[in-house]
Amino acid sequence: LPRHHAYLHQRTAGRIGSLTRLIRQAAITAITDGTEKITKTALDAVRLDHLAEQQARPTPRR
Repeated sequence: LPRHHAYLHQRTAGRIGSLTRLIRQAAITAITDGTEKITKTALDAVRLDHLAEQQARPTPRR
């Protein structure tokens, strides 16, 4: 996870609650699917709270 620090911060908008949920859900997935590894693919699959999802989206260029 340390190498994904920029992704984690961007994805969660720097919100500790969103980060906790993201890591927890990815960990649960890693345990249930038998991989026992948190991957970027698993992190991408987790839906976060509305605010974090909105702030993580790239803004459209004008």
